[in-house]
Amino acid sequence: MSRIAAFIIVSCTFFSSPGKGQAITPAKDKIKSIDGKGYRSKTEIDKFLHSQMDSIGIVGLSIVLIEDSKVVYTQTLGMQDKEKNVKADEQTLFEAASMTKPVFAYAVLKLAGKGVLNLDTPLYKYYPYKDISHDKRYELITARMVLNHSSGLPNWRHEKFRELTIDADPGTKFEYSGEAYGYLGLVVEQITGKNLQEVLKEEVFIPLGMQHSFMIWNDELEKHKAMGYEKNEPTQVFKPLRAHPAGTLHTNAQDYAKFLIALMNEDKGDKSIFRQMSAPQIEGKAPTPGDPNSGIWVGSGIFIEKTPYGIKYHHGGNNGDFMGNFLFFKDQRTAYVFFMNCDKMPQFMPKLDRFLTAAEDAQSKSK
Repeated sequence: MSRIAAFIIVSCTFFSSPGKGQAITPAKDKIKSIDGKGYRSKTEIDKFLHSQMDSIGIVGLSIVLIEDSKVVYTQTLGMQDKEKNVKADEQTLFEAASMTKPVFAYAVLKLAGKGVLNLDTPLYKYYPYKDISHDKRYELITARMVLNHSSGLPNWRHEKFRELTIDADPGTKFEYSGEAYGYLGLVVEQITGKNLQEVLKEEVFIPLGMQHSFMIWNDELEKHKAMGYEKNEPTQVFKPLRAHPAGTLHTNAQDYAKFLIALMNEDKGDKSIFRQMSAPQIEGKAPTPGDPNSGIWVGSGIFIEKTPYGIKYHHGGNNGDFMGNFLFFKDQRTAYVFFMNCDKMPQFMPKLDRFLTAAEDAQSKSK
């Protein structure tokens, strides 16, 4: 699987949300469920995670829980590198895969707010893209379409012929596309005169205190990046020398949690980046007949889903040997984010969702 081809965090301590550079201190023992209606105890969460590591065979897991827009639980389990017998710890860095996209979208919306680019100006006016200039429809593609996956471009171009095509009229339907994000990345570099690592550092990483998030290979990744595993075998180490907005972010639990908390803490005013990201723009998955809580809508770099507990905002990442996911309920101010350096997310995530989200179950088991 291509490193940035797929769609879809880390010390065993409870703590109150620290400021930039502040020490972590112990906090309460019970943590609100994701739906905001029940509770899980520290002991229950520890036991659940350890059992999943063993039963599913997760190599390394990094996870953070957020309550009232504060980090209340963070844990790292397993191995950073099995062959070298290196345990995962709070310095271990993971591939965020497609969870890069929401962070990039946040940066793009900040730039738009400053007037650096217009979300509805055709991108070719900023940067003519020869890879798709053979199809005049490419002149319709805008940043807004890229962010909500309605550009008409495929996820990735044909691997054999490397030709990039437009599969649908831009703006007409949902089609998840890493290629489109790549095009918008070129536009951002063109109009800012900076590489994407520098842009994200200035617009996201530094303002949010994300000191351990990187888009390209560096010395810290050389020391702390986890080894990836697919089908229980180690994979080739991915060392991106050029940033790509669809999937080269490397980060850890605490850093990505800062990004989510920033979104959760924003108001819903006209200038709110959260409001722009979370506004439903195009249908990603049609609702199931008879189920009022089904269906998924696409915002700008984020997915929106109606649930019995309220509106859920989420995005996942899947590079095959690295996987992760986040979700949050803004009204309840609860969230989780996790990364793993293996291919066990399909087995793990449904169980995690049930464990952390089901209020009645959480209430009954925390008594």
